Amino acid sequence: MSYSSYFGLREESFSITPDPEYLFLSEQHREALAHLLYGAGESGGFVLLTGEVGTGKTTVCRAFLEQLPEDVDVALILNPAMTATELLRSVCDELRIQVTEKERTIKCLVDRLNDYLLEAHAEGRRAVLMIDEAQDLHPKVLEQVRLLTNLETTKHKLLQIFLVGQPELRDLLRQEGLRQLDQRITARYHLRPFMRAETREYIRHRLAVAGVQRDLFTRAAMRRVHRLSGGIPRLINILCDRSLLGACVTRSPLVTKTIVDKAAREVRDTTRKPKPSGIRRIALAVAALVLAVSAAWMIPHRYREASLAWLSPYFPTSLARWLPLDQADTAMETSGTEIETAAEPEPETTSGPETGIESATVPEQPEESREEMPEEPTPDVTLASSDQDAPITQAVLADVTMDRKTAMRLLLRRWGVELGDLGAGDPCKRVHDYGLRCESGEGGWDALRQLNLPAVIDLKVGDQGSRYAVIGALDADSAILDLGEGNRRLNSTSLDEHWDGDYLALWQPPPVGGTMIGPGSSGEPVRWLRRLLSQVPGLGLEETSSGVFDRTLEDAVVRFQERQGLRADGIVGPKTLIRLDNVVGMPGIPTLLQTP
Repeated sequence: MSYSSYFGLREESFSITPDPEYLFLSEQHREALAHLLYGAGESGGFVLLTGEVGTGKTTVCRAFLEQLPEDVDVALILNPAMTATELLRSVCDELRIQVTEKERTIKCLVDRLNDYLLEAHAEGRRAVLMIDEAQDLHPKVLEQVRLLTNLETTKHKLLQIFLVGQPELRDLLRQEGLRQLDQRITARYHLRPFMRAETREYIRHRLAVAGVQRDLFTRAAMRRVHRLSGGIPRLINILCDRSLLGACVTRSPLVTKTIVDKAAREVRDTTRKPKPSGIRRIALAVAALVLAVSAAWMIPHRYREASLAWLSPYFPTSLARWLPLDQADTAMETSGTEIETAAEPEPETTSGPETGIESATVPEQPEESREEMPEEPTPDVTLASSDQDAPITQAVLADVTMDRKTAMRLLLRRWGVELGDLGAGDPCKRVHDYGLRCESGEGGWDALRQLNLPAVIDLKVGDQGSRYAVIGALDADSAILDLGEGNRRLNSTSLDEHWDGDYLALWQPPPVGGTMIGPGSSGEPVRWLRRLLSQVPGLGLEETSSGVFDRTLEDAVVRFQERQGLRADGIVGPKTLIRLDNVVGMPGIPTLLQTP
């Protein structure tokens, strides 16, 4: 009996073979597709699409090729590990250009290709060359590919070239000898792994296509799939396929976290590298800690405190995170909590930043009046500090949560927008009217602190399922939740028990328009970006009136992204823009962490 019949699926829904019927385009995949389609509309040059193995580059390329109009001829090269002559022969074969044995030199092949492109242009047709696994191209072959863009008329390039490959391709193009090619890239996009929410959507999508609308994975199981796979779609397929088989064999109605862990052990070579034993991990950690602390005490006293503060995030107090999967499970069962190995603890602080919200602080009372204060606070005032460590009950959650549209209205209030009703449809589309955009993500409190914007989070409230809360401010150990009237302070650690770590925030795109600035961009958006980056301390970029996104500007973007812990791809998207606003201190933008 297969798991498909056991769960009522039409077929096994997590095959690693690309199937157009199971096409899933996440927000970033749609954005990558838009970059490709934008590049196809340009007159010549290169378009670059990169991503880790298994992130869906082939999926995006298939969707792109299906959307090309009929007047576009495509030459698709899937195995580019060849010489320049062999590559040109393959391009001619793909475009059905007849080449005789005597015309097998590079010059003859380029001449025949040029003749074909001129004829196609005269007939109103265009030609596209797409090279997959382009990181395998030899630099000399890449240079020959660049020369193909010289095939042109007086007004138009005759060949549009798409390079698709792994992250090594970006490093290859940064070589000094390939700078001319790198400068000709008019659009580029880097696919990242799924975030946790995207992993959930992906799993549900594939199950729905196979004929089952209900969840077959518990929420904890989907979180574990995301963590073990790293959000890589191909590894998600492998884990889910084996997990569904495991549930079928054990006659379980749902895939649980335990079943996912067992499936991961069975395919561990595929999903994760072997790790040292628990004892060895602990020994290595202790040895490193001893060496680091010893080194810190050997430096002058005035620098010692700063050095130890720098080291503290890298040595968490709990040793559970160093245990292998089997032992970590035992530790979790004993403690009743789930170990989050991906998140580093925050350095200890003696006091948190001020929130700037008056109702979030209980004023000090005169000694004689303190005994008259009520023991239990009302929902519209802050919990007293002695209550912040108490468990959060379902009644408390019911008081501080609301439906999604109400939460969005409260979030808009943080941006100075007062609305009685958001109207029908997606609230994220309505906020466009006020010059704002939605940005979703996952990662819990650490991610929110880095984002530094008020946000809506999804909380589980008993039988009511998902309800929404507005996080207006954060301090060291508390979250201040916005309510219809006033606000309420709750212990952030206690909220973790009811929150998966996903969030939705609002942000303000550049006043010059567009939410993506990168190589190929020009004009006022580039000047605006250059002006802001020149204000970042220590970045070393001078403000000029140039509207060209040149290599100097790209290098400055990469340095800024590296400092901020972002993916350093040189493309300024929403997350980079948000961090840039925070660093520069743009006026009128609400912040989550108020500066004391």
